Amino acid sequence: MGQKSSHSLGHGADTPASALLSTPYEWVAPLGRGGMGEVHLIEHTFLKRRFALKIVRPQFAGHAQLADRMRLEAQAAARLSHPHIVKIVDFWIASGKRPCMVMELLEGETVARELLRRRRLPTPEALRYTCQLLSALEAAHELGIIHRDIKPENLFLHHEADHGRILKVLDFGIARVMPEASELAPQPLNVPTKTGTFLGSPKYASPETLRGEPVDHRSDVFSAGLVCYTMLTGRGAFDRMSANEDWSIFVPEPPSRHAGQSVPPELDAVILKAISHGKSNRFQNAHAFAAGLLPFSEGAYVQTR
Repeated sequence: MGQKSSHSLGHGADTPASALLSTPYEWVAPLGRGGMGEVHLIEHTFLKRRFALKIVRPQFAGHAQLADRMRLEAQAAARLSHPHIVKIVDFWIASGKRPCMVMELLEGETVARELLRRRRLPTPEALRYTCQLLSALEAAHELGIIHRDIKPENLFLHHEADHGRILKVLDFGIARVMPEASELAPQPLNVPTKTGTFLGSPKYASPETLRGEPVDHRSDVFSAGLVCYTMLTGRGAFDRMSANEDWSIFVPEPPSRHAGQSVPPELDAVILKAISHGKSNRFQNAHAFAAGLLPFSEGAYVQTR
């Protein structure tokens, strides 16, 4: 992909270059596009260092709730400052009311794309990434932040020079903030989500999330357990569950049945505990889940704050 200067895009109201006016950044190239946002490669003109710019697509400019969610995403990730959470370095509202967020530039691919390519991961690798995810969630929960959308698409495998590939958690845009947990917690959404409204991805959501009930940190533990199961097996723990089946009586098959590799019964038990239907039956926090995995995780690399 050829690189262009920001001037080659023009400075119309709808271009990323226009959003960078009066900032120390210039546009380099597009990186990707989602339903409501775009990601671009930008460069700090003085430092000559490159970053990723996340910006709302022009047709959603001025959307107050979307802007508030990007504000929350930026504040949550920036205040956490954790090695397994994407780093946020800048945020502003550009002309035309388009929120802009500058993030560290990651090299690699999401867990979702990795699984499309490889189907499943060797047990030590899957457990290493799960422990890194749980380390990030533990930090978020201590700050009163419930992610609510843990899924392979929001987990990035970043190539880091000193440690090979490490997992980074992305997208705190639908996080729930519990301000009573810490004075450092970001400001909750200005327009809170209505009780009973479903947010997140159904395949990786906890039963209480799907029922529209208030969630706590144990919902993230459940989603992390599902991600771990998927990395080990290449399939979901509840793929065999029909739409009219009762969550409370459905028992997922142990991951060893589909892993195609050695998964001891004790590890099966740990993962199945994490994805228990009832919150009180799960690991009660991310740290406890990680502690359950560590005996089976050879050389698990987990950075802390």
